[in-house]
Amino acid sequence: MVSFYLVGHEYEFEIRNIFKIFDLNSEIKIYYDNNINFDSSNLIVLSEIIESLDNYSCKTTLYLNRKEINHNTVSSKDIELEKNDEKKLRKTVVKKSLYNSFSLYFNEKAEYGFLTGIRPNKILAMALKNGMSREHANLILKKTYEMSDSKIELLNDIYDKQIKYMHEEENNGNYNLYIHVPFCPSKCVYCSFVSFSNYDQSIIDEYVKNLTYEIEETIKLAISNRLKLNTIYFGGGTPSVLSTKNIDDIFMVIKKYYSLNDVKEITFEAGRPDTINEEMLKCLKDNYVGRISINPQTMNENTLKRISRNHTVDDIEKIYYLAKNIGFDSINMDLIIGLPDETPEDVLNSVRKVVALKPDNITVHALSYKKGSKLLNDVKTLSKDTDTVEKMYHITKEICAENGYKPYYMYRQKNIKGNLENVGYALESKESIYNIVIIEEVETILACGMGAVSKILKGNNRHERVQNYKDLREYNNNFRKNIEDKYNILDRRY
Repeated sequence: MVSFYLVGHEYEFEIRNIFKIFDLNSEIKIYYDNNINFDSSNLIVLSEIIESLDNYSCKTTLYLNRKEINHNTVSSKDIELEKNDEKKLRKTVVKKSLYNSFSLYFNEKAEYGFLTGIRPNKILAMALKNGMSREHANLILKKTYEMSDSKIELLNDIYDKQIKYMHEEENNGNYNLYIHVPFCPSKCVYCSFVSFSNYDQSIIDEYVKNLTYEIEETIKLAISNRLKLNTIYFGGGTPSVLSTKNIDDIFMVIKKYYSLNDVKEITFEAGRPDTINEEMLKCLKDNYVGRISINPQTMNENTLKRISRNHTVDDIEKIYYLAKNIGFDSINMDLIIGLPDETPEDVLNSVRKVVALKPDNITVHALSYKKGSKLLNDVKTLSKDTDTVEKMYHITKEICAENGYKPYYMYRQKNIKGNLENVGYALESKESIYNIVIIEEVETILACGMGAVSKILKGNNRHERVQNYKDLREYNNNFRKNIEDKYNILDRRY
């Protein structure tokens, strides 16, 4: 156990996240006191804000077995942020001081420095929006947040890809319709999404009946609030467990209000090849779906079995070519690095096989230990596997680059292996609009279905969330309440 003594601040959430950069397993105990009980644990951390006349500082002191082993002080006057934000400045002083002390103790530097949030690219975008030069913004990333040069380069590459989709007035007037299908043929060991693997067609039919009602009422709300439909995204779960009639019923509702041919992007996460057939793909194509995901996660047979995927590599390739022949505008394929018992050689095999298929997008995820997943429940000790996962990461990065794939969006997750990130790569002009606008939070997402989360854009680049019911029975009984919640937030949008 590690004991933290906090003096002059109550940033417990931030403290825990910084410590997890270095240690995913140790229990943490927080005390708001400067009277240290050295019997509380072997490793003790004192984090103290010290006020002075014109600035303040944070001093972090580490004690091991009652003996001071290092200390680090960071002053507010030495910190420059991407925007004027006094609350963020105080937190940054505390986090940077703590990070520096732990870097010494663990003899480790993280590629993202002490950044632990999902969207580090927002810092670069905010700095540039506030009139800073690219060089100035990059200096803040390096000097303030302690990011590595390679990750700063990644953020800049992604920013340059995304800029053509960033038009504030247009973004503010758009919305994106997310449709959640919470059923899967089996639950992958790493998955924590709201989904069910025990169902029959009657359960799906009842769900789709309620879902289509929510979709129609949500569209009416969007129209009455003068929002323009930008993209549609079917996620899950595994949406391809739906019957073609289910799919047609959903699109029939949308067609009452929109010409699907005019929607910029319609994505359907077909996901698993064991749920896809020619009839399904033709149904999607007939409903103007232009982008689909066929997600192998790995192209190694033994790993597919270990992670509870009920299909083979041959199944993936057959379905991919079938979809290609039917003529979708864009096909995405997902890979995960850091899967149980995989080696860098396994990842090399996977990415080579995927690149040989020439999909339009390749999304590379670093495995994260997600709350509620079988993987997290089954392991006794969480391993960052930093060296191994970094080798895997560089393999995927280099092979994607060699074959014309460039990064266009990224995000990070808690408890992610190697302190890395998830990166979406795309061939030229094949970026997914939905992925960009949801990760960068520049447009409203109106979400329908069990467990779906709407994020309604408010003034000053703020969002307000609506969380739909996560339980299937609760959703089926109360989905009208979800519609009402969206109405109430949209009604006071500005």
